[in-house]
Amino acid sequence: MRSQAGNRPTECEATAGVWALALMIALAHGSGCGGGSASRPARFDADGAAVARPVPAMPQSVRQQLLDGALTVLGRLDAYDEASAFAQVFDRLNQWSHGLVVAGGDAGLPWKLDPLYATLPPTLAALATPEALASGVFDANDDVAALRDQRWLADIAATARGDAIDDLAVACNLFTWTVRSLALVSDPPPVPTLAAPGTRWFSIGEVLLSGRASGAQRAWIFLELLRHAGLDGVMLATGDATAGSLRPWLPAVITGGECYLFEPAYGLPVPGPDGAGVATARQAAADPAILRGLSLPDRPYPVQATDVATLSVLVPAAPLNLARRMHLLDAQLAGSGRIDLALAATDLGAAALAALPGTADAGRVRLWEFPWETLRRRRDAAAAVSAAAAQELAPLLITLEEVGPGARETRRMVRPLYAARLREFRGDLDGPEGAKMAYLRARPSAAAMAEALRQAPPEQADGLRRLYDAMKEDATYWLGVLTLAEGEYATAADYLGRMILEAAPDSRWADAARTNLAVAEQALGHTDKAIALLRADPSPQRFGSRLEAARLEREATPQTKP
Repeated sequence: MRSQAGNRPTECEATAGVWALALMIALAHGSGCGGGSASRPARFDADGAAVARPVPAMPQSVRQQLLDGALTVLGRLDAYDEASAFAQVFDRLNQWSHGLVVAGGDAGLPWKLDPLYATLPPTLAALATPEALASGVFDANDDVAALRDQRWLADIAATARGDAIDDLAVACNLFTWTVRSLALVSDPPPVPTLAAPGTRWFSIGEVLLSGRASGAQRAWIFLELLRHAGLDGVMLATGDATAGSLRPWLPAVITGGECYLFEPAYGLPVPGPDGAGVATARQAAADPAILRGLSLPDRPYPVQATDVATLSVLVPAAPLNLARRMHLLDAQLAGSGRIDLALAATDLGAAALAALPGTADAGRVRLWEFPWETLRRRRDAAAAVSAAAAQELAPLLITLEEVGPGARETRRMVRPLYAARLREFRGDLDGPEGAKMAYLRARPSAAAMAEALRQAPPEQADGLRRLYDAMKEDATYWLGVLTLAEGEYATAADYLGRMILEAAPDSRWADAARTNLAVAEQALGHTDKAIALLRADPSPQRFGSRLEAARLEREATPQTKP
């Protein structure tokens, strides 16, 4: 359901800069403003009517260089000041867009507003009007930030898929990354209410940087990763849309004509028949035991086989995925630096509907409102959302001085925790400029922290100390998650167990450290420890942890032959 792109020619960076300068001069002289226009006689046709002076077409190689330059900056934000980087990206994107239009490159890619846009309620549709979606002009803030987030997602998808080739195996690897890397919290809810409006309406980038997500945010990130991995995924919903009782349920991967089910709130794929593999929607509808298998004695699973027979499809298309300018941009991207932006929402919804049990009724397909609701809440409750994001992301803003690489050993200012996150997203883990070293730099010694506090104004010392402690704790936890992903189980157990659960039992990472430590202990052959950790999980993921503990107990218990 994505656009196909061609080859990407290369050109020297200087060419793009020279052309950009020439373009700005041409635009300034041709705008009708200033005295320069007086020296250029107008052109007229045979009837004496003025005709527009043709604008020289920008070479395709220069347009591609502008585009490559913009995406390169977005992929290396740890090396830039973000404000100036955003300005560079915005400028290059709009130069590229203008050059594409002048060259007629947009004519070969017809665009129309996706019909599923009409399924949005007016309050959400107003966030991106048809006119705004049809525009070819990039926004300096929202578009650039969204492209940054998509760059990060594409990098994560490229590394998190591992060596898997089969579609379902790739999807399972991406789901494992999502659960391991995003600690589950309850805010924001999948559907806000007056009683539970939610506060953490974070952008995708903020969710990734914070490493914490609600069930709906986990589902959103997982579906985004699927798209960047070349797979199709949708949200499924129970209830009746026409009666206003639609309830988002879980994400599903569409492959081989089937919808495979993943439960982000439990941190588990839905087990297939007899607990093997990943269940499909058709299997869950035909065999009540599949969803009953997600029930606990004191907590029945809220969805039953009868609900699955009438599921609706919620297509995860945000304004970015529907906008004409993003479709044009998507068609120009190729190669290892590719990011997938465009989404044919109606086609994806139809493919998902065909993979579900029951009658293929097009009325059962809608846009998923959660990405749009996130935008609305960020606008309407900007102060509360910004405050929540600032509190969680504050440790990433701490700047330290360090000696740069190379023989010169120049000193530079870096944000070690921020740099570590971005390098981990890219898969740059080892070496002096890798994520591991950056995380270690974010764990300064007691002496270094004492010196920093000594230089701070006395009235700021306590707040700065708490901030340094949070940075060090964050880095410790993320080192545990990173080493767990690499299969360094003993090292991961040390970070997550001794340095988090034992040293900081009240840490905001304690619950996630506990469930990830259980994975490490199980891999080390310490099944009893893993079971105890899972049964002690008090987090929103606790129901899935108890199910996983029960599975480990069954596998550890010798089976008697009849």
